[in-house]
Amino acid sequence: MRLVVRHLTKGLIFRSSLRLVPSLAGTIMPFFWQLINLYGTLPAVIIILGVSQLLIVSMAALLYPVLFFQLRFIQVYGLAALFMAAAVMTWLFMNRSVHQQADFQLVKLQFSTRTALLSLGLLLCHRLTPLPVSPSTTFWDVHLKPSLAGNLRTISRRELGAAVRHDYQQAQASLPNAILFGCSPGSFKHILRAAGLQESQFHIMDTIIPIRHAEIFGLKRPFYFYIISLSPPVSGLEGQSRVPES
Repeated sequence: MRLVVRHLTKGLIFRSSLRLVPSLAGTIMPFFWQLINLYGTLPAVIIILGVSQLLIVSMAALLYPVLFFQLRFIQVYGLAALFMAAAVMTWLFMNRSVHQQADFQLVKLQFSTRTALLSLGLLLCHRLTPLPVSPSTTFWDVHLKPSLAGNLRTISRRELGAAVRHDYQQAQASLPNAILFGCSPGSFKHILRAAGLQESQFHIMDTIIPIRHAEIFGLKRPFYFYIISLSPPVSGLEGQSRVPES
């Protein structure tokens, strides 16, 4: 009986469960960008809108009996849509807070989840990657700043390495024990090494995205999926990066 009481008091809602709200948007948005790379903008928009509607309808179906059928289903659907909008706003606020703390030169980070990371690994690389994580680990989708996407050739390798080193250090200071992941055409392996990262701190995998899709960035290079740890170097990822430098 004591265990039941504890579950209904201190164990009813754990503090970390508050992450579930922005996690709704944080899980969906990484798929949007990679579906664009994989299928194109229009299919990605249709798929993400469909998934979003499915989530809202599912939440409404759960809320409908919880509210004892006192509201019409369309009203409950509106409540679920408002909750989804709140999740998106919370997600945007988290992203903005991180960027206010860290003045990134090269990248932008978006709060995400382990579910998104593992699912994208299956979608793009057909594999799961074992990761050393702790209860406090957070996951962030990393992108190049829009103004730099497709324009990295205008930056020297030395400047690029310095910018990566700066952004990595800023991210470590703002997000200790976090994991970054993302997808980009071309291998950044030599740049990550030049920035001072050890191979145990990053992992790079080939993806199934066709090389010709990189033409929208003005490139003709294969796409790679990146996983970068902000934790101190560990042996769990060491020696797993097998992508040739380009």
